[in-house]
Amino acid sequence: MEEVKTHSSVAFLNVAPNYVPHTKVECHYNLPPGMKPSARDWIGIFKVEASSVRDYYTFVWCTLPDGGSSSGALLHCSVQFQASYLPKPGHQQYQFRYVDRRGEVRGQSSPFQFSEPRPMDELVTLEEASDDGGGTDMLLVVPKATLLETQLEASRQEQGALLKESCRLKDEVQELRSRVDELEAALSSLRDEHTKLAGQYKELSNSYEEVSKQKETLSLQETEHLARVRELEGDIQAMGEKVLQRETELDRVKDTVKSLLREQEQIHNQLREENAEKEQYQVKLQASEEESRNLASDLLEAKTLHGEKVSQTLLLKEDITKLQQKLAAANRRTAQMEAVCEQLRSTQDILAASQQKVALLGEELASVASIRDRTISDLHKSRLEAAEINIKLADMTLKWKEGKGQWWKEKTTLLQNMEVEKDKILKLSAEVLRLEKSLQEERAQCQVLRMELAQERDSSLVQVSESRRELRELRAALHVAQKEKEHLKAEKQELLTYIRRLEERLEKVADEKWSESVLDDEEDTAQNAHDSLDSPLSDSEDECPEDMRLPAQLGSYSLCDNRAATTTPPCTRELAHAVVISQPAPIAGQIKQTTEDSSSDSEAEDEKAVLMAAVQSGGEEASLLLPELGNGGFYEVASGLTARQMSESGPCGMGASPLDLPSPSLWKECPICHERFPPESDKETLDTHVDGHFFFNTHDPFPFE
Repeated sequence: MEEVKTHSSVAFLNVAPNYVPHTKVECHYNLPPGMKPSARDWIGIFKVEASSVRDYYTFVWCTLPDGGSSSGALLHCSVQFQASYLPKPGHQQYQFRYVDRRGEVRGQSSPFQFSEPRPMDELVTLEEASDDGGGTDMLLVVPKATLLETQLEASRQEQGALLKESCRLKDEVQELRSRVDELEAALSSLRDEHTKLAGQYKELSNSYEEVSKQKETLSLQETEHLARVRELEGDIQAMGEKVLQRETELDRVKDTVKSLLREQEQIHNQLREENAEKEQYQVKLQASEEESRNLASDLLEAKTLHGEKVSQTLLLKEDITKLQQKLAAANRRTAQMEAVCEQLRSTQDILAASQQKVALLGEELASVASIRDRTISDLHKSRLEAAEINIKLADMTLKWKEGKGQWWKEKTTLLQNMEVEKDKILKLSAEVLRLEKSLQEERAQCQVLRMELAQERDSSLVQVSESRRELRELRAALHVAQKEKEHLKAEKQELLTYIRRLEERLEKVADEKWSESVLDDEEDTAQNAHDSLDSPLSDSEDECPEDMRLPAQLGSYSLCDNRAATTTPPCTRELAHAVVISQPAPIAGQIKQTTEDSSSDSEAEDEKAVLMAAVQSGGEEASLLLPELGNGGFYEVASGLTARQMSESGPCGMGASPLDLPSPSLWKECPICHERFPPESDKETLDTHVDGHFFFNTHDPFPFE
C-alpha cells in the first residue's frame, strides 16, 4: 500500500465540523510562499483512517490562481464539491487533503462530518453588560447567521476604511513620486550645468598649461640668446686684442722703417681712429647687450606668448644669425688685416714691398671703414627692431595680464558657483534620500495594509461563504420541512376522506339499526297503549314530553370538525335509546399510523424548530424561510395537534366520540416547551410566554405577526 507523505504546508481555512450532505461544499485554502501550483494538483475528501491517496471518496482538480505563483506572499484559492458526489450523512469522520502532481500529500484539514442540519443548535449566546452599572448583565440568544452577518458588515466597513486609507496613501505616494521626479529633473539640469562648468574649467586649465609650456620654451630660447651674445662679446674682445697686437707691430714697423715714419704715423693714427671706432663699437655692443638683457628681462615677464611671439622670436633669431654673419665677415677682415701686418713686417727689408703693403693696408682700411659703416647701420636697425619687439612684448604682456586677471575672476566665480551647486546637490541628494526613505516606509506600510486587507478579504470571503452555506442549509431544512408538511397534509386529506366514507357507512348502519329499533318501539308502544289507555301520564312523560315524538336523526360528525355542540342534550330516555357504534380502524390506516408514528413526531418537532428559528432571525431569512405562510402560519403550527396526540387518540379518533374530543384549532401550544393554553387566551399572553424563553426584559425584539 502506498504511504502518505504529510507536509504541513497547505493550510485549509475555516473547516466546519459538520456539513449538510445535500448541498455543495466550498473548500478554502492557502498555498505557502515558494510553492508552484500545477493543473494536475487535486483536493480529495478522505476518511480520517485512510492511509493511501487512492482511498479517496471524491476529488476535484485545483484551480490555478489568477496572479500566478508569487514567492513572497500567500495564495488564497478555493474549490467546490458538488452535492451529488458528497458522502451520505453519518458518524464517519472525513478530512480534506491536498495532493500534488507527484502524488504527495501537501496538507490536510481538521476532521469533519456530514450530518443533517439542526437549526436550534446554530443559536449563539451573547452576554452584554448593562449600561446603568447596576451589575446585572443581559443574556442574548441570537441566530449564528445574524451574528455572522453583523460581523460581515463590520468587516466590510473596515475593509472600506482600509481601501480609503490605501487610496489616500497611494495619492501621497504619487505626490511624493512627482516631487522626486521634479527633484531628479532639477538635479539632472544642475548636473548638466556642472558638467559644462567642468568642461570650461578643463579648457582653461589646458590653455594655462599651453601658456606655461610656451613660457618654458621662451625661457629656453632666452638662455640660448644670452649664451650666443656672450660668445659674440668674447669674439669682439679677441678681435680687440688682435688689433692691439697689430698696433704694436705697426709701431715696430715705424721704428724700423724710418723713411716711412710719416706714413706709419698716419697709418698708426688711422689705426688709433679705428681702435676708437672699435671702442665705440664695443660700447655700442655693450649697449646692445644691455638692451638684450632688458629684452631678456622683458622676455622673462612675457612667459605666456602665443604663436605670434614665437614668430617674432624666429625673426629675432634670423636677425641674430645676420649679426653672426656680419661678425664672421669682420673676423675675415681682421684676418686680412693680419695678412697686411705680415706684409708690413716683410717691408723691413724691402721698402718697395712695404709701400705696396701699405697701399694694400689702405685699401683694407677703406674696406674696414665701409664694413664699420655697414655694422653701424645694422646695429641701428637691430635697435629699432628690438624697440618694436619690446613694444609688442609690453602690449602682449599687458593683454596677457588682463586675460589672466579675467581668467582668475572667471575661475573664482566658477569655483564659487561650483561650491554653491555642490551644496545644492548635497541638499537635493539628502532630500532625495529622505524622500526615498519615506517612500520606502510608505511602501512598507502599503504592503502591510495590503496584507491586512488581503487577510480581511479572505476572512470576509470565508465568513460570507459560511453564512451562505448556513443559509443554504436553512433553506434545505425548510424545503425538507415543507415537503414533510405537504406529505402530512396529503395524509390528513386521505384520513379525512376515509373518515367521511366511514361516517357514511356508520350512518347507513345506524339508520338500519334505528329503523329496526323504531319498529320494535312501535310494537311495544302499541301494546302498552292498549293496556294503559285509561292510565294517567307518568312523571317521566310529564317531565319529558318529547319522548312522544320521533327522535331526530343523528347528524354526521368528524374528528377534524371545529364546530361545538350548541343544542341542548337529549333527555335520559333518548340517551338510553341512542346507539353508539365503536368500529375499529382499517388495517391500512393502522399499518400506516404505526410506521409513521415515530417519524412524524420528530419531523413535526424539527419543523417547529426551523420555523421558530426563522421567525426569530427575522428580516430576509424569515421571508425566505416562510414564503407560503400567512400571518397565522406560526399559530397554525404552534396550536395544531401533534402527530403523537393524534396517534394517542387512535386512528381516525375512533377511541371516543368525535363530539367528546376538543377542537384542535381552538387550542394554543408553545412551540418550545409545548405548554398548552385555553382557547380564550389572547395573542399577547402567548407572545409574552414565548419571549420569556429568550429574553429577560420586557422589550419585544421579535414581534410575531
